[in-house]
Amino acid sequence: MTDVRSVTIWGDSVMKGVVYDEKRRKYTLLPENGADRASRALGLQLRNRARMGCTVTKGLTIVKKDLTREPESEAALIEFGGNDCDFDWSAVAADPDGKHLPKTPLPAFVSQLHELVRLVVQKGVRPVLLTLPPIHAERYFAFFTRPGENGTPGLDGDHILKWLGDVQFIYRWHERYSNAVARVAEECGCILADVREAFLGERHYEDLLCVDGIHPNDRGHALMEQVLENFGLTCRDKGLIAI
Repeated sequence: MTDVRSVTIWGDSVMKGVVYDEKRRKYTLLPENGADRASRALGLQLRNRARMGCTVTKGLTIVKKDLTREPESEAALIEFGGNDCDFDWSAVAADPDGKHLPKTPLPAFVSQLHELVRLVVQKGVRPVLLTLPPIHAERYFAFFTRPGENGTPGLDGDHILKWLGDVQFIYRWHERYSNAVARVAEECGCILADVREAFLGERHYEDLLCVDGIHPNDRGHALMEQVLENFGLTCRDKGLIAI
């Protein structure tokens, strides 16, 4: 197998290194995220094409555009699902008895992830799928229903909770998408980097997440660095990817 000298990331804000700055009350980028640190330790060039808010649908568009040129990397880290599983919470709050769909329904998510992997493989790039870091349901619920900074009222949490049934539905729903990523990896014969397992192995994984309950903080990215670095070394030792 061709030695891997460079890696492209296609994914969302988690792999972009987006964190929530509580003091400034805004999202910012880490100077170095977990993938940056791991690639440096492994001696790899990193091309980060992750985008905040990116779903697999948007990701597929980016991948197709990127692959119209000769691939710049031998391997790719692919991480989607966190935005795909999310709902329009303002619509839910306005109509708690209605039917609401996530940004990408699960069957469409699986289908498009399969297509994305197929395109990458066709170009001779080795895909590596990443499971999703777990979210903290209560923290995320409190974050997206909080009052606005200008004093405007937040979303009606009671209405949203009526639709959810219980706040942990958010965690379970998100987990379905992470599980789907693992299934797609198995079905496509892809390598899987199980980021989620590493987070869940921590006694208080919520300490590795920002106040929004969904983005890994600097400590979370330190764990991701460890996971990705160990993953790269394991792949090399097993001959799966020659780094």
